[in-house]
Amino acid sequence: MRIIVYLPFVVSALLGFAIPRFGRRLAPATATRLLAAAGAACAASSVLALVFLASTYLGQVPLVASFGDWSVGLFEALDPVPRPAAQLALLALAVVGALAVRTAARQALALRRASRTCRRASAASGGLVVVDDPVPHAYAVPGGFGDPGRVVVTTGILRALGAEERRVLLAHERAHLRHRHHLYRTVAAVAAALNPLLASLPRAVEYTTERWADERAAEEVGDRRVAARAIVKAALAGGERQRRAGLDALAFGHGDVLPRVNHLLTAPPRRRPLTAAVLIVAVAACLVATNESRADTESLFEEAETSPPVVHVVAGRSHAGAVEAPALRGGHLGRHRSFPHPVRTW
Repeated sequence: MRIIVYLPFVVSALLGFAIPRFGRRLAPATATRLLAAAGAACAASSVLALVFLASTYLGQVPLVASFGDWSVGLFEALDPVPRPAAQLALLALAVVGALAVRTAARQALALRRASRTCRRASAASGGLVVVDDPVPHAYAVPGGFGDPGRVVVTTGILRALGAEERRVLLAHERAHLRHRHHLYRTVAAVAAALNPLLASLPRAVEYTTERWADERAAEEVGDRRVAARAIVKAALAGGERQRRAGLDALAFGHGDVLPRVNHLLTAPPRRRPLTAAVLIVAVAACLVATNESRADTESLFEEAETSPPVVHVVAGRSHAGAVEAPALRGGHLGRHRSFPHPVRTW
């Protein structure tokens, strides 16, 4: 197996360092989509790379080889992957698989709870739910299929904001629901669980979705300074109490408030095709490496099964240099196969 099998890990490590920078340089909607896609591609590629590496160890287990009908000795001779590396890949595969299942289960339960909340809550026009609570809170609760979700605000946050700032608040939260930002965050969380090298991805996607909602709110209100002021007032009113668990983190005054305000006080974000191209090239590299590694793995197993070495028999014993009798595969008698060259006896 060629060294290209390790490329997804190299790309993931480089991407893990660069993700925050990408999130701040790209336009928020573009950044969210590209980061989520790049994270998912790198996570899938790295998992498949672990599968390919681990298969080279499993292929040398006699019991496994007996089911596959290939030669253990020939497989070991053909495979250049060190056994400790293959064993480590198998262990890593089990660990990241468990982490991904746990993360996906948590996200699914959170979505289910949110859907139940939406069904129970009696919403006013536009899916707005006002809660009589002096604590300043505002967040979006995603709904299920066919349910657009709810925007939940407390009387405390409504008192803290002026009329124009309330419009910003509602437009921000509705943008979260309209663009399904919770799905991007779910993809980022599962990708980071599958590939710990992407640990910075969930926070970056959280930031870009907040920026995305900020830009939509500023467009709706028509004043970027009013949008910036509303975010600052909501953050000061709520403080750390705005930070809620799970999907309730789709909150207005939450998530790197200072850089969000700085972006709103400047011109709208510009397109950066070169930065986007770097992310696309990284994804393409991972996909190409995965396809090449798949081909290498298939070729390895095929060669171990269908290309036995030539055996020279001398007085009832195999000639020096023969690796293994071709009829022995996985420690068992295999099916009869014709030799590529005549068996010479003398």
